[in-house]
Amino acid sequence: MKVAELMQANLKTISVDATIADAVVALTEAQVSSLPAIDRYGRAVGVLSTRDILQAERACESPAQREHLFERTRVLEVMAPWTHTVDPGIDIHQAAQEMLYLNVQRLFVEFDGALVGVISQTDIVGAVATARV
Repeated sequence: MKVAELMQANLKTISVDATIADAVVALTEAQVSSLPAIDRYGRAVGVLSTRDILQAERACESPAQREHLFERTRVLEVMAPWTHTVDPGIDIHQAAQEMLYLNVQRLFVEFDGALVGVISQTDIVGAVATARV
């Protein structure tokens, strides 16, 4: 089975210029724990996760700093830089091995430089559990 057969193609993204408050709303509405961060040219340049937001919030020492984080800090300032991607044509076993090697829960899928989807550990486990693999 190939990544293209299992990946989620209805990928939600967030602008690097969005505020952290906007990002929390986007994460909640999409019901995901991370979003690819897109620059003004539509290129994926990073990943913002709930973990990134929680780490930034933990560093806030006052209510004013917390308010600044959510209302004035941009995604670009908190996100992780763009990480490893996979091609939709690779085997899901190889994708699973890369997730283990990189210690990540998901891999974003790119084809010809364009972001086309995401595959997660949950997607792979679901396929194994239902004997699709």
